[in-house]
Amino acid sequence: MTDDLNKKSEMIVEERDDRNKSEEIDSKQFFINNEEINDVDKGAIALERVNRLYIVLGWISAIMALFTTPFAAIAGIIFGVSLNRQKQGSGNVVIIANIVLALVNLIFNAILLIMTANMLGVY
Repeated sequence: MTDDLNKKSEMIVEERDDRNKSEEIDSKQFFINNEEINDVDKGAIALERVNRLYIVLGWISAIMALFTTPFAAIAGIIFGVSLNRQKQGSGNVVIIANIVLALVNLIFNAILLIMTANMLGVY
């Protein structure tokens, strides 16, 4: 009975080792110059990629808030807040940029509306 249990546990260990070796090969193909990562660093790399995504999406939202509608700034502010939750102070610039560019858009639209109304003789 114990021999069967020992054989099963050895088979499980061998399968686990084979799976780990295949994962190592896959991860080595992913990095440049065959760099390796520690188990501790895997979460940090994932967070770094998410942070870059939030930064890019936040700046895209800021540009959209300037040229299209100020409501796009809401998404940029949300991305900035998400950045701040992951790393303190990293999303402040994205938040401020979205607010400022949304305000610039509102001011520009108000001036454009006043000028259009003036040209049409409404005022």
